[in-house]
Amino acid sequence: MWHIFTRLFTEGGWVLYPIFAVSVLAWFLGMRAFFFISGMGGSRRRFLKAVELRRPGPTGLAQYDALLSTVLRAEGSSATAQAYARFQGAVAPRLEYGLSTIAACAVIAPLLGLLGTISGMNEMFQVIGEFGFGNPTIMANGISMALQATLTGLGVAVVSIFIYNYLFNKKTRLLHCLAGDGERLFPRGTTPARKGKPMESDFQLVPQEFEKPEINLAPFVDTIMILLIFFVVTANLYVETGIDVSKPKAQSAHAMGQKAILIGLTREGTVHIYGRQVTLDKVRMLIQREAARQPDLSVVIVADRDASVGKAVEVMDQCALGGAPRVSIAAGKD
Repeated sequence: MWHIFTRLFTEGGWVLYPIFAVSVLAWFLGMRAFFFISGMGGSRRRFLKAVELRRPGPTGLAQYDALLSTVLRAEGSSATAQAYARFQGAVAPRLEYGLSTIAACAVIAPLLGLLGTISGMNEMFQVIGEFGFGNPTIMANGISMALQATLTGLGVAVVSIFIYNYLFNKKTRLLHCLAGDGERLFPRGTTPARKGKPMESDFQLVPQEFEKPEINLAPFVDTIMILLIFFVVTANLYVETGIDVSKPKAQSAHAMGQKAILIGLTREGTVHIYGRQVTLDKVRMLIQREAARQPDLSVVIVADRDASVGKAVEVMDQCALGGAPRVSIAAGKD
């Protein structure tokens, strides 16, 4: 499990950290609200049982304990109605605590995923600017970062909306029960008349309607655009290194696979990566970047058979300094 999270944060980039923080906040507030609402439901049942039996006892909630004491002491008087009104004013805001923040998390998470999408696209275009289009493998890192951030942000948003809707419905049912308890325990005829609507406002616990959070569809559109760019870019045909070299022959030559980085070396001593001439410093920078993401990275130097051995050694040295565990020289099958 830890390996999965480590890989996710490595591939998703720095945006995964604020997305993770948003998810933790949503879960924390959701669990807190769930336990409070559930605990209040249990306290309500104990309160109603104590009122029915006319016997004091702990309810598990301080507000209910104070209300029970008043009800048993002065049944049917205006003091009980006033005490219940104060009870409503004390507990109703607590039932709303954290729900607006959970709704904000559901809105923020996809936007953070969108930020990660832009960050991944920026990295991909930086690679294209430095090394050209070339092999799609080298550009896949930016694509992976963008998609991982988008996927994680949308996942956090979906879970946050589920938590919000569940708690909102649970809170609404409890508020309706509390309103019914007030009407049943303290009928309007048992209290003196008041200015305005008598007693109706005291038991008005039906929650106000708030605009529920919705998932922003912008990350979906972004994802489609990234995939289109990826397929358009990688649809171009290219030679292995962008140059034409005459590789030496060897009887022991064997295939290295598709994920190896190919570095071309001409007989004139110029170094090419995916169709673009680069310096040795650029070679080292590229290998460092890719080795950080692929610990088992393989590098193949496609050198012309008439290239300088000293230049080939310099290229191999830069690859080794960049962190490549395996560096090979390409050869044709004899």
